[in-house]
Amino acid sequence: MRNKFRYRGSYFSYAITYFAYFFAMGTMVNMLSLYLTSGLGKTDQEMTFITSASSLFGIITNPIVGYLNDRFRKPKVLAAVLLFTAAGAALLFSISKNTFVLYVLSGAISGLIGAVSPISERVASSGKYRYGQIRIWGTIGFAAAPPIAGSIFEYAESYLVFVMVAVVLVVAAVSYLLLTGIRFYSDDRPEAETAPVQDKGGRLSFFKNPMFLLFVCIGMIYSGAAGLNNAYSPILLQDLGLSTSLVGTVISVSVLVELPIVLFSNVYMDRFSCKTLAGLSVGLMLLQFLFYSFCRSLPVVLVAMILLKAVCGTIFMMVQLKLIRGVVGDDSVSTAQGSMSSINSVATIVIQNAGGWLAGSFGIQPLYIALSVLTAVALVLSLFLKVDNTKKFFS
Repeated sequence: MRNKFRYRGSYFSYAITYFAYFFAMGTMVNMLSLYLTSGLGKTDQEMTFITSASSLFGIITNPIVGYLNDRFRKPKVLAAVLLFTAAGAALLFSISKNTFVLYVLSGAISGLIGAVSPISERVASSGKYRYGQIRIWGTIGFAAAPPIAGSIFEYAESYLVFVMVAVVLVVAAVSYLLLTGIRFYSDDRPEAETAPVQDKGGRLSFFKNPMFLLFVCIGMIYSGAAGLNNAYSPILLQDLGLSTSLVGTVISVSVLVELPIVLFSNVYMDRFSCKTLAGLSVGLMLLQFLFYSFCRSLPVVLVAMILLKAVCGTIFMMVQLKLIRGVVGDDSVSTAQGSMSSINSVATIVIQNAGGWLAGSFGIQPLYIALSVLTAVALVLSLFLKVDNTKKFFS
């Protein structure tokens, strides 16, 4: 009996939770379009329609989940319910063929998985282990998804990819329930979550904070540009002569470059200000886009993509967590994260549609020139961030 629940609250339980959750996310991000076109024979228009559902569903799910998390203070239960529901949707997705049904189900899966992301990031910085020690397993899971899912797609029935997604989501959901030592709120007990609290009417007061609003503007530009880059960076590599089979490998390697950035986040994330870190992240993205805009050398672009693409995104994600927890009260952090994610989803839809028209009309390099200009605006805005740097979240 003494060893019955050894898994509960162990480092292994955290590792499995984050590996499984990000593995499912990585599979959805990297395999959905391939499954729809090659597996189901959907046209490019149908594929674009189905994949667009994720941002639209995120607009709805993110703020609702954030509010519920702050309202009831049950992050583990809420995350588990969302992941169990996403697993059921993934099973239905694996047997569906109708375009509209696939649209609804893909939006539900991506929206529910995405809604867990703010909880996931906050758990990593509020648990019994250091942020980098936990979050690193998410990076490994995300990087492992493309080759494993690709092998299933190549050597077995393509629908099994989403059966696999359902299974790992169930694993992640169960593991979430077995985590212990999480302190989301300043008055939380280490081993228990408090009862529901009454909403005092100040849950959305962060919208009056000028630093939060400034960061929302930066985040809108950053998220839209990053989403557009995710869509067009594989096309850029192919345009420069890289074979299709190697494009996925390059993207997976770029994700693995995150590992030291995440693992050693305690060294720099609590040491430097949000202004410095946000400027660094946006500046790295700008440097990346400048390479894409004016360089036609495949080796140079490959190096820039591998070293910069995932790194700047990882730093920005941690800056977002640091800034929101620095300017928003404990009772509103999840609501603020969900609201910002919803706003970013809107920005992503707008920028992706504008970018698609620009790339179709003028080409991919003019697109990246426009993204460079847009990112430069975000870099200038980041210079005006002023947030207290006394709280330690990553150490």
